[in-house]
Amino acid sequence: MGAPYKSIYVTRYMGSKLRLLDFIVPKILAMHKSNFVFVDLMAGTHALGYALRDYASVIANDVQRYSTLIGTALISNSTVQRVESDQRAELNEEIRQLVPEGWFSKTYADTYFSREQCREVETIRSAISRHDDEPLRSILLLALMYAMGYAQSSPGHFAQYMPASHPRVQSLRALSVRAAFRQYLEDVEINVAGPSNEVHQRDVHEFLANPPGATRQSAVVAYLDPPYSTAQYSRYYHLLETVVLDDEPEVAFKGLYRPDRFSSQFCSRSHVREEFRRVIQRTAELGWELVISYGTHALLPAAELLNLAKQFYTRVEMSEQSYPHSMQGRGVVQDRSELIFVCRS
Repeated sequence: MGAPYKSIYVTRYMGSKLRLLDFIVPKILAMHKSNFVFVDLMAGTHALGYALRDYASVIANDVQRYSTLIGTALISNSTVQRVESDQRAELNEEIRQLVPEGWFSKTYADTYFSREQCREVETIRSAISRHDDEPLRSILLLALMYAMGYAQSSPGHFAQYMPASHPRVQSLRALSVRAAFRQYLEDVEINVAGPSNEVHQRDVHEFLANPPGATRQSAVVAYLDPPYSTAQYSRYYHLLETVVLDDEPEVAFKGLYRPDRFSSQFCSRSHVREEFRRVIQRTAELGWELVISYGTHALLPAAELLNLAKQFYTRVEMSEQSYPHSMQGRGVVQDRSELIFVCRS
């Protein structure tokens, strides 16, 4: 990864742009070198916003609560660079003894985690709940999300878990969630920036209907990185949402999903074109420049997306770069390409 663009690994995440920063960031900086507002409309793990913090004011948005907490740690955090050694020592003492088995263990034991690992998650989450000062609390949750991704008995997500007979399950369930949590806090060092950055939790259309006031004060580059397939992120990362919310939902189906999962129309073949049209038309109305990330194997054909963007922007340039694509535990393939659409008027 190029030296100018800072990055932090959070957890295994579909569509993460960490490996594509050298492809995407220069295209954004070619539009404005500095003194602009970067609006990340569907931020996920905030890879682009974090990489651009040294160049722009960042306003990040995502409908998921876990993404908002990641953003609080990485985007709007202007004070806490790392968790200090005395704080880590205090936290290590708090999680040394496992708490009694609770709802999380009773619900998820021997599915995505072993019973012991579930109790480790509960122990860490209980300790975090005693820290209400931000952004420290969000950094602790960031470390817990990393540890869960490190130890999960699943193919890179939480849509399904591996059966007990799977050859990898025994080794995965031997991993320590607490050890991974401790190590992440020891290693992580966050690039803090000025206090002008913001993080929001709204559906993308709600966000665009009433954008933050900072977007009316200078040049704006909006970035849209929607789902590429029919896979709903709320299904693939429901466990992160539950741990961050620290609630006890009535779970259902084999994957033990939350009942309040958000459903994106970008994941619908019959609605994806209209979703793109609404966002592109609205950003053009606001006078924002727009950068779109999409894939050659995505739901809406590239040519159709290109023509749609040209209806609202006078200059639209499309670039393509191939990259190795992980098939979520089924190996790595080389037949994927990332598309970038730069839309300007």
